Amino acid sequence: MRIVAADHVGETRAAVIDGERAVELHLERWSERGQRAQRGEVYRARVVKVEAGLNGAFCELGRGPAGFLPFGKAGRPDGLHEGAAIGVQVQREAFQEKGPTLALFEVAPGEAPEAVITAPPLAERLSMAFDAPVRSPKEAGIDLDALFDEALEPVVALPGGGRLVIEPVTALTAIDVDAGARANPGGAGRLAMDLNKLAAREAARQIRLRGIGGVVAIDFLPLKKRADQAALDQALRGAFRNDPAKVDIAPASRFAIVELARQRLGRALHEISWERYGVASVETAALAALRGLEREGAANRGARLTLQVGADIHAWLDADPIGWRKAMKSRLGERFTLELAAALGPRAHQAHAS
Repeated sequence: MRIVAADHVGETRAAVIDGERAVELHLERWSERGQRAQRGEVYRARVVKVEAGLNGAFCELGRGPAGFLPFGKAGRPDGLHEGAAIGVQVQREAFQEKGPTLALFEVAPGEAPEAVITAPPLAERLSMAFDAPVRSPKEAGIDLDALFDEALEPVVALPGGGRLVIEPVTALTAIDVDAGARANPGGAGRLAMDLNKLAAREAARQIRLRGIGGVVAIDFLPLKKRADQAALDQALRGAFRNDPAKVDIAPASRFAIVELARQRLGRALHEISWERYGVASVETAALAALRGLEREGAANRGARLTLQVGADIHAWLDADPIGWRKAMKSRLGERFTLELAAALGPRAHQAHAS
């Protein structure tokens, strides 16, 4: 196991590599520094509302949305009331419209809300979590950008033919197993069994790779034999064996749809990168433009650089909400220029040297 990380202007990208394949991808953006509570962090929080009906309390952390502290079977802790300062640890990060989930954690008295133990940088967190060394993409011979691009594609080709089609929607993620033009000399039943087993392994890998949490529905090819259905269930459970998140798998329906629930440890890659299904946010596009400028600068040392961008990216970069200009000057010097290119699409970009 090893961690491959790249610190770019605007964000850090990292991959967890097991053998020769990526099993997890992670993003940490400058725009969210001090704005979001990370999993594992400890806060002295302020109780803002006790919800008896939910058997828990909402707590202000001082960054991001209020977190929810479930009381569990033990019930409401002694001394916990609205306005109280309590120690909490983040168990699950905020996602979509839901704030983080918290657990009680003993801290010293003091001001509230206040961060008590903050998370280290992304690469360091992953290195500690997996007890693995950190390498840069150049040392590892890995194209991180290609890995991230592939992990946002809806279609995943399967070896020998067939594919997965992955579509996240509001309530769940749907994964369709499509045989396509795949052929099997053993007949339709053998084809379905072989493809389903392969699809189960790849679906489990893609779910973990993309950080998908919550409910996932996988539409497999129908299987007539009970033994085949049991074999598919076993294959799917085995495929999630090394996943650090808790995964609960329900029996397949008579329509060969398997539902599972994967513990949310953070946001999925698409939740960070997209503004809606399949459409990169302005920030995502702007950071891609900055990576392009960095690459051009590294390939043409000493040359004058021009970053041409469309209107949406130009507005975001010109406002400079993350201090990218100062950071880029420390890497490239004063030799780059940002230019609005009306001929480009609003979220298109290109960097060139002269």
